[in-house]
Amino acid sequence: MSVNEQQKWNERYQSGEFGFREPDPFVMDAHRDYLLPLLPAGAEGLDLAGGAGHHAVWLAQQGWAMTLADFSQTALNLAQERSTDEKTGAKIAIHCGAAQDVVQSWIQEQRQFGFVLVSFFMERALLPLLPKLLAPNGLLLYRTYTIENLKLGNPRGPRDPNHLLQSQELLTTYSALRILHYNETVVKKGVVELIAQRA
Repeated sequence: MSVNEQQKWNERYQSGEFGFREPDPFVMDAHRDYLLPLLPAGAEGLDLAGGAGHHAVWLAQQGWAMTLADFSQTALNLAQERSTDEKTGAKIAIHCGAAQDVVQSWIQEQRQFGFVLVSFFMERALLPLLPKLLAPNGLLLYRTYTIENLKLGNPRGPRDPNHLLQSQELLTTYSALRILHYNETVVKKGVVELIAQRA
């Protein structure tokens, strides 16, 4: 992302366009059905391009050791305020940087996570790198828009096809992983969900 794009996202967060929200049901269900049964308690998780941290903070409240990475410092400041709020009881590690730069630096450092969450963010060059961040038996949780979203006329989501997944693309990209959950929605909006495990 360019500096102009970074400024644009900072301004959107400053305007309150992306206030703190409740976690997506996909994340809550994944926590109950996959994280809790399959990972050791308190495992480290990464919320990549996680914005103001509504998922990272909630997951930290559930006992996971969360790291939040995003390109917008304004978003991360909001997440930091939320995570240090005495009422939430959650503390998260914050990392500012473009997603691909952050991931590549962690791969070089051989840093790994019990799980990696990506929610409504897509850079195609990043996709094949994500399994390298997973510890053995680690989980990848991915949810974002597909190209069907444009065809269905949903006003939300990217307009640039480069930031939209093709049908079945995640299945092809992550064929070396153990696919635990996969779903594509083509009713009113085009969204894909995947949960996969590093064998």
